[in-house]
Amino acid sequence: MTKLIMKSNVILLCLIMLLVTGCSNSTSTNNAVGNTQNSTTSDNKIKEIDDITKSSGILHCTRSGTANNAEPFFEYTLKYKDNLLLELHSIEGVTSDDEAVLDEYDTAYEKINANYKNLKYYDTEVIRTDVSVYRDTTINYAKIDTGKLLDIEGSENNIIENGQASLSAWLEFASKFGTTCTEE
Repeated sequence: MTKLIMKSNVILLCLIMLLVTGCSNSTSTNNAVGNTQNSTTSDNKIKEIDDITKSSGILHCTRSGTANNAEPFFEYTLKYKDNLLLELHSIEGVTSDDEAVLDEYDTAYEKINANYKNLKYYDTEVIRTDVSVYRDTTINYAKIDTGKLLDIEGSENNIIENGQASLSAWLEFASKFGTTCTEE
């Protein structure tokens, strides 16, 4: 029963992401954490593993989205070595002047975080400001128990391959939502 509840919460996150995901190319400097996002596609963007020029390093990724009465933002920093994703830091949220919208996302993010509460090396918190709510998550894939992670998330559409996080699988999955990355 607990696994069913956890999986339904993960499905809820996916539905929220689908609701706020768009495929537009845009530049935004008005997100909750004050960073500039540029999701305009260009030739130097990393879209798949073959685009990466270094055997290890850091990728900075963004994507845009749309939502009713809100402006979503998505930022990802990936540390990798070869095809292994070692650590993922993500900031995903919305900016809005509609209190009800912020409440809805706040509640959804807290429900999702509850699934990972006791999972070591999966650090996540929901941060709320006057005009935004976002989920700040760091996953240390080099140390996390991937078996326990798969128990929570399920193996379908997951980036875990042979007990390790696959960079190419993450890039393939993220590209479906218009995510683009640049090398540091």
